[in-house]
Amino acid sequence: MAWGNLSAPSLTGGRALEPEQYLWIAVLARAVHDAFAVSDYHEARQALAWLKGFSDDFKFVCELAGRNPRYVHDKLIKQLNEREKYFNELRRENPFSYLSKM
Repeated sequence: MAWGNLSAPSLTGGRALEPEQYLWIAVLARAVHDAFAVSDYHEARQALAWLKGFSDDFKFVCELAGRNPRYVHDKLIKQLNEREKYFNELRRENPFSYLSKM
């Protein structure tokens, strides 16, 4: 199937989403974006901690988005750990490099 042929029902298993679900899906997507694509060290670390932490807040947002929190966490954890490892190595190599991103 070509990406251009995807529709909302095909992405959601044929069920319609409520507008609020789109909002909470966007919240999850923003957290993932912040963890992996933001150059601000502190924002990225906060997003990583939130996604990895499996907190009640994370679970609640997933449920509001119509997503299984365990599934979301399990799908992301390997990449989250790799990103965190990258930050730790970067900080070891140059302990003050993250300050330039403030």
